Amino acid sequence: MSGILPHGLEWLFSLESESGEGTTWALENAWRWPPWVTLLLLLFCVAWVAYFYSRESATVSRGAKTLLALLRLASILLVLFMIAEFLITFERTGLPVMVVMIDDSASMGIVDRPANNPLGRQVADRLTRLKLDEPTRLNLAKTLLLNDDTHWLESLARHYQLKVYCLSTAARARSAELATLVAELRNAEPEGTASRLGDGLRRVLGDLRGSPPAAVIVLTDGITTDGETLGQAAVYARRKGVPLYAIGLGSPEPVRDVELSDLLVDELVFVDDVVNFQATLTATGFAGQQVTLSLHDQNDEQPLAQRQVTLAGDGQPLTVRLPYRPSREGQFEYVVSVTTLPDEAREDNNVARRAVTVRKEKVRVLFVQAYPNYEYHYLKNMLERDPTIELESVLQEADLEYAAIDQSARAVFPVRRDELFAYDVLLFGDVNPDFLSASVMRNVRDFVVAKGGGMVVMAGPAYTPQAFHGTPIEPLFPVVLDDIPATPPTASEPFQLTPTDLGLATPAMQLGDTSDETLALWQSLAPLYWYLETPRLKPAARVLAVHPERKALAGGPLPLVSMHYVGAGKVLFHATDETWRWRFRLGDVLFARYWVQTIRYLARSKLLGDQQLAELTVDRREYRRGEPVRVRLRFLDDRQAPATDDGVMVVVDRHGDRSRRLPLRRSASGRGIFEGVLTDVREGRYHAWVARPQFENRAPSANFVVAVAPHEFQQVQMDARDLGLAAERSRGKFYTLATAPQLLDDLPAGRPVPVESLPPRRLWNHSLVLGLLLASLIGEWILRKRKALL
Repeated sequence: MSGILPHGLEWLFSLESESGEGTTWALENAWRWPPWVTLLLLLFCVAWVAYFYSRESATVSRGAKTLLALLRLASILLVLFMIAEFLITFERTGLPVMVVMIDDSASMGIVDRPANNPLGRQVADRLTRLKLDEPTRLNLAKTLLLNDDTHWLESLARHYQLKVYCLSTAARARSAELATLVAELRNAEPEGTASRLGDGLRRVLGDLRGSPPAAVIVLTDGITTDGETLGQAAVYARRKGVPLYAIGLGSPEPVRDVELSDLLVDELVFVDDVVNFQATLTATGFAGQQVTLSLHDQNDEQPLAQRQVTLAGDGQPLTVRLPYRPSREGQFEYVVSVTTLPDEAREDNNVARRAVTVRKEKVRVLFVQAYPNYEYHYLKNMLERDPTIELESVLQEADLEYAAIDQSARAVFPVRRDELFAYDVLLFGDVNPDFLSASVMRNVRDFVVAKGGGMVVMAGPAYTPQAFHGTPIEPLFPVVLDDIPATPPTASEPFQLTPTDLGLATPAMQLGDTSDETLALWQSLAPLYWYLETPRLKPAARVLAVHPERKALAGGPLPLVSMHYVGAGKVLFHATDETWRWRFRLGDVLFARYWVQTIRYLARSKLLGDQQLAELTVDRREYRRGEPVRVRLRFLDDRQAPATDDGVMVVVDRHGDRSRRLPLRRSASGRGIFEGVLTDVREGRYHAWVARPQFENRAPSANFVVAVAPHEFQQVQMDARDLGLAAERSRGKFYTLATAPQLLDDLPAGRPVPVESLPPRRLWNHSLVLGLLLASLIGEWILRKRKALL
């Protein structure tokens, strides 16, 4: 039996206590009988007394008998009390312990702009009065603890024994003296390199195991970067009987940020080529807002290209392309940047850089056609005038004197393999197969498959492509020849060639300097009339342009311009020979631009030489244990990419561990891009390299590190879910900045903390007990005498 001794009764035992102190009492005895024996004894005493007085004279009233029985029982109980040697013990107690934990890790330095509402204005006013510059999360904690309006520290110190800790990499106790504590908190800075909230809570409760606190108040953003979270450690706090009162500081929404990543660009290009800078934009907190994507030379801030981009929803990656035509040769460091929006958490992830080499080299082109037509005439004349093209042509049905008259003409198609392989691109018009031997056709096939040369096939009404069915050249065509009508159609109604999305993204078809301009220029071109119906493509073919109305066998638009990869080379197929009509509205400008860009696009291998260049990358250099690692292999010459979608295998080595094999699959971003995700990675240093396909020189490789603790700013939004879970599990409460003023009213009173044990007081021989015993005996004797019961 125990309790708290009221201050008004301390005089009875000659006790004194100071301010903030109290006294607890407890009864102790030397009675050794088991409880059930003691109970039987008491019942026997009650029964015996009741029986004894029930047999007394009937002249005595029932009330008098009851009073006599109670006096007899009181005497018996007092005797038993003295036999048991009861004594009372006292303990001096102090105020219950209250713990305040303040997160001072680096993430507490994040600025969450206060909203323009009464709460936001109140916070701004408190910051001003405390002379705090920025509304960082740590400063928000200071406004609660130090502001004159709240008096939190003073109120807590008055009702509790206050223990304050700062918490980041470890829990660090602050001064117990209030004035010194206020100065320390005012000067606190968010400098911790890690957040170990759960581990810090365990350590504090372990240090106070002799006097568990009434509660723990935690002012934090809830972000744990290493060890246990608060939600996990709350189970331990509940076992200790300590509730957590968590005050969440910061915004629970994802931090407002725009990130520019995964910048892709061809590293070797021709002068005046369209170079696509492709990147990924990922935004949080700015969905639907417009930003400006800019390109400039590292040595010149003047923008080379710009476009407006509307940001996608939070966390949704958006692929963007910024086309640019370099007009000078040389090596350049290009910088792609995106507008920095107000209140962005980071600005360093708005910029990406890539080195690009621009060369000015002539492309050797061989143009072969059976008979002269408008396409041959206009295309040949235009290419002869272009200084970047070295053109030779073969007109199969021309007179023998024609080659002597025309400077670019050859008498016959190259017969020797090395002679044909000296060209970079082959323009294959309406060609009569009777003029080509089987060995020459095999050379044409090897020119594409083995050498990696580019080839443009232009359908015609006489021969191409139907006449090459069953020849060594047939595998080069991206269309299935079995489905093409035997009799080519005549001229039809005018139609506008319509590029597909893939076509608009292909450098060869980008007629303008921006995507919008390119689409507008395609729509402004003169209409075409004749086309060859090619209703079915080979599985790996890509459709670049379609007929606006006619349908293919599969139900989609009828393809008119298609492309596929054959071995190391590319083949582009035109189901029409009327691109010359594009000259009518705008002259040779767009006609020439399309064909020169197409030839250069097919001749990119000339810049790369014979090397099989590829680049292996990971999305970051440092990861946290358990995070996925995104691996990408990019072939700089996409002709060198494997034909199958799963043709890449990467080996990941970790020192002292077994190697892991990661298959990469072809990405929708391009034929030469393969991607995969590595999961379940432990901490350590890793080296990844390409095992398949094999490279003649050193295999592409990449290094990355998996660390135990993540970067402090990897997650920056307040973890309201974990804070709420911690409060629920420990039977405490979770507060936001708006509801925090309620906390002082919700705190439990707590248990007083024992300070010292005081000398016990004997009760069994106390004069008051003896007086009560004598009073009960004398009282019974007098009453019995008056009732004549003696």
